[in-house]
Amino acid sequence: MARKATTLQLVFMTYSVICSGAYGLEEMISGSGPGMALLTFMILPFIWAVPVALACAELSARYPVEGGYYRWARMAFGDFTGYMAGWLVWLANLATNGTFAVLFSNYLRYWIPDLSHSWNWFIAAVVIWVTVYLNWRGIRPVGTTSIILTVLIFLPFLGLTLLGLFHWQFNPFVPFVAPDKGPLQAFAAGLGIAIWLYSGYEKLTTNAGEVENPSRAFPIALAISLPMTAGSYIIPTFAALAGHGHWSEWGESYFSVAAKALGGPALGMAMAAGGMISSTCLLMVTILGQSRLPMVMAEDRLFPKVFARTHPRFGTPTVSLLVGGLVLTPLVYGKFSYLTAMFSMVQVLAYLLIFAALLRLRKHPPSSAAVGEPAGPGAPFRIPLGTAGIAIMIVPSVILSGLAIAQTVWHDGAFDRWQAVIDCLVLASGPLTYLLFSRRGRPGVEVARASQP
Repeated sequence: MARKATTLQLVFMTYSVICSGAYGLEEMISGSGPGMALLTFMILPFIWAVPVALACAELSARYPVEGGYYRWARMAFGDFTGYMAGWLVWLANLATNGTFAVLFSNYLRYWIPDLSHSWNWFIAAVVIWVTVYLNWRGIRPVGTTSIILTVLIFLPFLGLTLLGLFHWQFNPFVPFVAPDKGPLQAFAAGLGIAIWLYSGYEKLTTNAGEVENPSRAFPIALAISLPMTAGSYIIPTFAALAGHGHWSEWGESYFSVAAKALGGPALGMAMAAGGMISSTCLLMVTILGQSRLPMVMAEDRLFPKVFARTHPRFGTPTVSLLVGGLVLTPLVYGKFSYLTAMFSMVQVLAYLLIFAALLRLRKHPPSSAAVGEPAGPGAPFRIPLGTAGIAIMIVPSVILSGLAIAQTVWHDGAFDRWQAVIDCLVLASGPLTYLLFSRRGRPGVEVARASQP
């Protein structure tokens, strides 16, 4: 029987699946302006990340089921809504996994500046299949690897931060917004990337059955990883802007440029290597959560039966991992900005379903016979707010979700009809595949399978 992940491993895997360093935020600096970008990094944890993390902490503590947010939505609203939550986040994970593979190749350009797009794609594809193999081996190797890689990622950012503060010569908040934009336009310009940076708190809830004492482990992991994430974005970015400046030149992989300017070629190479390590870590842990979705949906007869197959020794979803790798391979041929835009649209819709499930299950909890009792001693974590308080807490997230969706179809003051058509097709894929995959007329499994201590 495969060994389960510890709380410490879950802490580092949760951090890895959300952040794994500040890589990927650089375009926000030149697109929004340094002041607006830093302000966004400071306020988004409170109006976006904290509500999502609290919702996931309560639901994972009370209902530590394999399948996480998909089965929460299914418990709350039935098969179709549960399927839509699972399908949307599965699509979002495919998009975000593509961004991590592309970021790996982007940082490789530090050594190979003339890397062609075809070679860029080939390298990204190799990274995908290496991480698929690691996931095939089980959750414990993934957890141990994430701890080691996170420590390696911290080191170049620590050097950049200390050198940036030591050579402080610029105001990191000036200019507050890019000269060609107003405040609202500057905020909207970086919103898609910011949401991508602060998302992922729900991803590993699909692996609750593979974690020791998940009712206790998940709230701890979410509570620790959130401030780690915010600090990882704010502190090195502030220091790099203070010591190096050149905000208008910030773009893909720019942390390597800033590190080289502040600490010489050695730090620049270390930062570029850290970017490659970070992308690998993010991809590895996100695939861990993504691959379990088709498996548990197949167990509930809402996905093709073949996806429920697992490896006899490692207990990993072999077919799901294989299909995920096959889908990701051509997807990484796309551009980084397109992949983050696709991610933000489907991700925010899935988060709205998670909030709705929390409110619904607060009012109409399922029977313990259907979901099992939470593992571990003591009462499970509960947000110290009533239903009205939770509704107020999520209002900013709902507004941000609307802005993020609007941004995908509104560019430079014009409505993008083709992008709107693509968005509609992506959303329509949920009901269509539900009708195709669901086998509601056959005997099914119980609503959710609670993990055991």
